[in-house]
Amino acid sequence: MCLRAGVHALPPFDSVARTRHSCGGVRSAVSAGACRTTDHLQPEPQGAASHCQRDTGTAMTTDISLLFFDPHTLNGSLDSALVSIVDTEAARARHSDNGLFIPSGTLHAQWLSNAHHTHVPMPMKDFDFQVFNAGQRKRTQDSRSRMHMLDPTLNRRPSDQALMATLAVVHHLDKCSVYHYIHEGEAGALFLHLMDVEPVERASWRAWQRLARSAAARVAVSQPMLSDDCWYVRWRPEMELERKFTSFQIPDMWQLSTAMHKAFGEGDFKDLVLEIDRDFQTYDYESHIFEVTGDPRETGYISFILQADGLMAVKRKWFLENAELRREDFNTDQPVAFADIETHARSMTSANLRRLKPFRRTRIDINFESLRTGNGFGAYFDVCRMVDGSAEFAQVEVEYCRSRTLHTLREVEEDFEAVSNVMRDFLAERRLPFQQDLYSKLDFARQASRL
Repeated sequence: MCLRAGVHALPPFDSVARTRHSCGGVRSAVSAGACRTTDHLQPEPQGAASHCQRDTGTAMTTDISLLFFDPHTLNGSLDSALVSIVDTEAARARHSDNGLFIPSGTLHAQWLSNAHHTHVPMPMKDFDFQVFNAGQRKRTQDSRSRMHMLDPTLNRRPSDQALMATLAVVHHLDKCSVYHYIHEGEAGALFLHLMDVEPVERASWRAWQRLARSAAARVAVSQPMLSDDCWYVRWRPEMELERKFTSFQIPDMWQLSTAMHKAFGEGDFKDLVLEIDRDFQTYDYESHIFEVTGDPRETGYISFILQADGLMAVKRKWFLENAELRREDFNTDQPVAFADIETHARSMTSANLRRLKPFRRTRIDINFESLRTGNGFGAYFDVCRMVDGSAEFAQVEVEYCRSRTLHTLREVEEDFEAVSNVMRDFLAERRLPFQQDLYSKLDFARQASRL
């Protein structure tokens, strides 16, 4: 299950306009029983195809033009709201078919253009447009001041005018890729691919205005499809799609998770970047679980997770046997008293219900997304222990969570396989005793309840 940061021990799920969860059929998803595999993990053979292989190539500087708009007139004509353009060199920027990620504080400005003059030299090493933290705001203010000083006196706008870097244009030899601003945080800013156009004549302000008009038309088509939560959407919201790697020897999960977080942050995995504001999260909570049996349409489990604010999170999964793809429903902030959870569970199903021993789950989440497709995933490092101390195990899960794209949702199954293989290889390289399997929390609670 994909969680969101917040003030509770178990914070609320993301509230997305169109959907809640997302999963879908996976051609290679296993649907066997609960017994664990016997084969230890092996890394992918060198040269095997993978969208998310380790990125060992030499970084190349990206030629990016940032288009700045006056936010007070953005609701009108976009080309008239265009204020200035800064051509930059972005040595650490990463981009692909769906996204452009610009790490904070890494842009070198080269040229400034606006309606009054084009390609005025503007050498500036620490150019910035972000305002998330104090360091970014200081660099951004310095950048705006430099842009202000380079304007002819009669045409200067206020030096403290708010400017929005709404569009970023990546220049290629044969085309320009236009990206729309979507999200920023401590690590940097993310833009989503909007369209490709013919190479732009940089010295022509009218050419830039035409590009802005074309972008506005494309955005007008895309926006009705978008939610209000950083434009996230979900694939098959009634389902959960996850792959599990299980160990009954518990390693140092903090060390393991921080090593993977560092690898993502350093760009070790091709086209994968940490998800802004959700990149590293920790949770610690008890799960009180009821097994549902009898009616095949109802079989699975219901669990209750007490939130720090006294409300309850209620999770239900339907499945006859363990699988990577399962129907799931999860609702937070439910006014269910802990003393009433069994009564509430019985109100949710007419099938047989058996209360199992509760367990405590400590988990560390790393969330990331693909610049190629916009599909987002979570890597969850779990330690589960029975509340009475009778049993414990560790598990690493890879789960599809959400997508954000201005194009058609695509390749969720393929991305799931690729990022699952990234995790498989990551664990195998460290020679840790994890095995890929379908072992579920219900299996754990069942077995421990017999002790």
